Amino acid sequence: MSMEPRTLSDTSPDDIIDAFQKAFGDYAVRFDRHEVESMLRRRGFRRDISWGAFADDGSICAFLLNGYGAYEGEMCCYDCGTGTLPEYRGLGLAGKLFMMSQPGLIEAGVRGYLLEVLTSNAPAVSLYKKAGFEIVAEYECYNKSLSDLRLASRRLADVMIEEIGAEALEPMSGFCDFSPSWQNSYESICRAADELIILAAVRKGERIGYCVYDPHTGDIAQIAVDRRYRRMGVGRSLMAHALQKAENSKVKVLNVDAGCESMAGFLAAVGFDKGLAQYGMRKNLTDSLSGSFGY
Repeated sequence: MSMEPRTLSDTSPDDIIDAFQKAFGDYAVRFDRHEVESMLRRRGFRRDISWGAFADDGSICAFLLNGYGAYEGEMCCYDCGTGTLPEYRGLGLAGKLFMMSQPGLIEAGVRGYLLEVLTSNAPAVSLYKKAGFEIVAEYECYNKSLSDLRLASRRLADVMIEEIGAEALEPMSGFCDFSPSWQNSYESICRAADELIILAAVRKGERIGYCVYDPHTGDIAQIAVDRRYRRMGVGRSLMAHALQKAENSKVKVLNVDAGCESMAGFLAAVGFDKGLAQYGMRKNLTDSLSGSFGY
């Protein structure tokens, strides 16, 4: 069986999404087409720096979907999704694609490669470490049925909720108690701002909090309140207003810094359940390539 590795520059978005859904079709969490499209858009997916392994008939056997953009002051790549279709697993295709992609990423000026992996997936964590990745963050993920959230709070007579543009978020970035992960970063929000509900809480002409919500996927990308106005119901009010436009019966808050007690406390008070935990991992890309995957 021969397979050709090459970039996805000439591969149609439909074929890429079809391969993604087939590769992850046996996972507990299913992704509909719109969710995959939205995820790739927010994460900065680029076909020209992403790779696939192709069978003789031109179909995708395995893929490495790379996002590209600025993160914490550096140009980085982010693993939007690495997958192998079930019938091609065990051949080491994903690892080979990653190693082949590195020279092109370095040439494109990428300084770091970022990915996330479940903390419970010890074999994968070990493989990534052997490939030169280091753990740089630990995240908690939260979820709840919309109908089970506790959002009722006293009416805030002097606080108004208004819709704002993504550009208005940057001056409020200091409200957040931790640095958002790639998929929740300001840059990520700007890439798909037209699909998101972006709200601000305003008191006497001053913005004191904000919430960014994807009504289709149910994902709350960011929610934060100025420290001076916490425990007054501002966060609950922002969330309640955003969820009025929900198209999904589930609500999720992904990649909350595991050490952020303020956010953990707020989410617990509102009724969220803590779910999966992930490591954020990073590999510095330099002119001297190091590390190798064993799969």
